[in-house]
Amino acid sequence: MPSIISAQSHVCYGHVGNSAAAFPMQKLGVSVHSVPTTILSNHPAHDSFYGRAVESDLLEDLFSGLEERGAFHESAGFQSGYLATLENGYVIEKAVKRSKVCNPQGLYCLDPVMGDVGKGFFVQAGIPQLITDKLLPLADIITPNKFEFDSLTATSCLNHGDMVAVARKLMNDFTLRCVVVTSADFTADSTGEETTHTLVVRPDGAMLYSTPFLQNGPSGTGDLFTAMFIARILLGQNEMDAAELSLNAVYSIIKHTVASDLRELDIITHQKCIINASDIITRKKV
Repeated sequence: MPSIISAQSHVCYGHVGNSAAAFPMQKLGVSVHSVPTTILSNHPAHDSFYGRAVESDLLEDLFSGLEERGAFHESAGFQSGYLATLENGYVIEKAVKRSKVCNPQGLYCLDPVMGDVGKGFFVQAGIPQLITDKLLPLADIITPNKFEFDSLTATSCLNHGDMVAVARKLMNDFTLRCVVVTSADFTADSTGEETTHTLVVRPDGAMLYSTPFLQNGPSGTGDLFTAMFIARILLGQNEMDAAELSLNAVYSIIKHTVASDLRELDIITHQKCIINASDIITRKKV
């Protein structure tokens, strides 16, 4: 059974960050070493929330404990998401470097959480630059949304062809094996229905996946996708298959959640979707 170190936010109520990622990865057969960068009662989209960022010295201690237990040597992957503070970003950088020394074959998946279209940046000042300068050079796979992709590349792509070209340049500059851009676009098809796109770029090809866009979707969908995507890769699937299966699962869980009028991802009730979601993805080469 492969294992992964997953460093991102933790909430006591609901499903975002590691609270959205750990169970699906375990369900797929990947052991998870969860490390919290922040601990909150619930995600901030609710009317109130409590908690705070994990202090950087505590975060460093948690990684030290994992290393002493052998987790850095045995883990096939390391993923990071929401950082909470600039100081914690530097701790993550140090931990990723250490994990690569312990296991040079291990994969680092960077979800560069820093903002979104319509919201702009929602992280502490300095974090976007740290992600670009310190974490991106260490990454093997990145899973930004379009806003984050544009920030990382200092571009503003207007079509998917341009995004592929920019992603390929990024891959060459940083020796990335795969770039996945979520929420890559929203368009209206001939029926007037909105569609959301995910672009997967590898050195040997690029694929655009599309699903219907569901209004009032819950928070944490990006965390859920990245978790299942990297878990499937650690289990031996290629990036295209991993993306397609993970997107099917995410869409199915969102659809059930919205139909039930819930504000939190209904992952547990519909956990069968993690393994076997219906095929609703459309795909085309770019």
